[in-house]
This record gives sequence, C-alpha cells and structure tokens, in this order.
Amino acid sequence: MLTSLADRLMAGRDDPLTLVLRLLLLPLTLTYLVVITTRNALYDGGLLKPKRVGVPVVSIGNVTVGGTGKTPLVVHLANAAHAAGRKVAVVSTGYGAKAGDGRSDEAGLLAARCPGVDVIVAPDKLPGAREAAARGADLILLDDALQTRHLHRDLEIVVVDARAPLGNGWVLPAGSLREPASGIGRADVLVLTHHERLADESLIEVENRLRAYNRTATLVYASHRARGVRPVTGGPEVDPATLAGQELFLFAGIASTEGFIDTIEGLGAEVTGCLAFPDHHGFVPADMAAVRAYARTARLVCTEKDAAKVAAMPGNDDVVCLTIDLELDGELPALPTAVVAEPTDEPAGHH
Repeated sequence: MLTSLADRLMAGRDDPLTLVLRLLLLPLTLTYLVVITTRNALYDGGLLKPKRVGVPVVSIGNVTVGGTGKTPLVVHLANAAHAAGRKVAVVSTGYGAKAGDGRSDEAGLLAARCPGVDVIVAPDKLPGAREAAARGADLILLDDALQTRHLHRDLEIVVVDARAPLGNGWVLPAGSLREPASGIGRADVLVLTHHERLADESLIEVENRLRAYNRTATLVYASHRARGVRPVTGGPEVDPATLAGQELFLFAGIASTEGFIDTIEGLGAEVTGCLAFPDHHGFVPADMAAVRAYARTARLVCTEKDAAKVAAMPGNDDVVCLTIDLELDGELPALPTAVVAEPTDEPAGHH
C-alpha cells in the first residue's frame, strides 16, 4: 500500500527512514510533551478549572490521532438521544478541508447522518458549547474533545482502537499519541473498537493495559459494520455485499487506512491498492489523477468522510464511498439529563 511520511510516523513502523524522521522531530516532540503534561497537571491539580455551560455535556475523544471510531460513535449517540426526545447539539472542531457545502469533512458527515441534530462548527469548543446552549440544546456532544480541558463535561467517553490502544508509543509530532497514555485515566467510559480483529488472549492483554491507567471506567466493545455503498455524487445506497469479488482501489484522507482496508476486504472484495492522503486532506484534481493512474482498471472507493470533497470535482461520478455504522456490544451509561450547577461561567473541577 502507498503511504505518506505522516502515515509512517502514525503507524508502528521501525524502518530506518521512520526512525530518522522521529529523531529529527524529537525536539518538537519533547516540547509538545512538556506543554501538554504541564497543562494536564494544572487541571488535574485544580489550579486551572473548566467552565460549565449550564447544559449536560458529553465528550467523545481519544488519546491517539484519528482512526478509532469517534465520529461513528457521535452519530450513534446523537441519533439515539434525538430519537428519545432530547434536543441534541454536536460541537465539532471543524478543522481540515472543506466539503462541497463549505463544512469541514467531519461536520458535513455529522450533518448528513444526524437529521434533526444541530451541528455547530467551532475551532474552540467552549464558545461552540455556549452557542449550543443558547440555541436551546438540552444535551451537547463534543466530537473529539478529550484534550479540551477548559470545558466541563458530565461524561467522558474515550474511544480506543484495540489493535493499537496506545498508538505507537510516541507523542506528536513524532508519533500518534495526542498526550501521554495516562490521559485514559480521565475516562468514565472506554469504548473498545476493532476488538473482533484480535484473538482472546490479545484482547485480554489490551484490557489489562487499559486497566493499568483506569480501573473504574465502564468498558464497552464496539464494531464497525459496513452499512452500504453509494456514489459520492449522490444516489441510492446499496448493500455493501455487492462489492464482493470486485477489484477495488481505495483512497482516503484519514488518519489510518488499516481499518478501511480490513472492512473492504472483509466484504470479499479484492483490494488492488490503497493511496493514503493526510487526515482531512483537501482533494484536488491532481490527486484524483494520481489515484486513477495507480488504480488502472479497478473500481475506485473512498470513505464517506472524503466523499463530498471528491464529489465537488467534476468527473468523479464513477467513484463510490463506503458508509459505516458502529454497533455496540454492551450498554453505555445513561447520558446525563441535568447539571450540578446552573451558573454558566462557574468553574468546575470534575475533569
């Protein structure tokens, strides 16, 4: 598979080129580690206190960069809460390339998959959450917010990829950890994805590694299930089983393509190659020309997250995307329905 330098750093590679890159990035990595560790210590010690917004807040995040299944879980929670009669708002950072409607790729996906849910894009989630509260939300979901320490949350959900629960052990930018693995200790709930890829013995080892950092969090398993396949330019969604036996070339602008490839191969398709672009990549015609050159005669498949950006360029009517649902094996704790304190700006030290 074709990988970028960023993919090399995010993966668990130990080849000479990757080691040289990590050594070159070591000064930046150490600086980042000092900053994030100091910041966490100030919040953990109560010297810095997160702000409340007067509405129950649930954070969905992780300790590693992308690829764990945060966004599908946000979709699942938002739709379930909306179906139960809650007025739900999702606050997303909105970083990365813009889709055809001007939204970021993840915000666009959330809006498309969560009808009736207010999706607010805010680089800083605190004002975004305040805006959600002002619009009348009675539940706020924070997409990708474990490191958003300045905003109080009533439930902290951390999503972990069972195949690499602590990434590759290196902190950004030399590796995939957003903060030291001890950040798992702040979780109220640990959602373990891709667990079906592991043997029982390996899964027990992963659980033990997580419990070393957090002995009290509720542990729930989750699986990614291919829901359907549709043209990126729109049209009916068909059964993903229709991909069985086909020669497919994959491309994606996500943090890790491993799960994408595994899911497609699990459908019985023949993956002839995969071209990986950086996470949140803004696709341009030259990218698609490269994809087509590598693909030759194979059918082109991208992720749902990338679909709108690919569709915004003419000539890509033949490209399809795979849609994914998250299935929980077990139950999450009930989502909060009330907050402890009403004052909007009163500091709170829960997390």
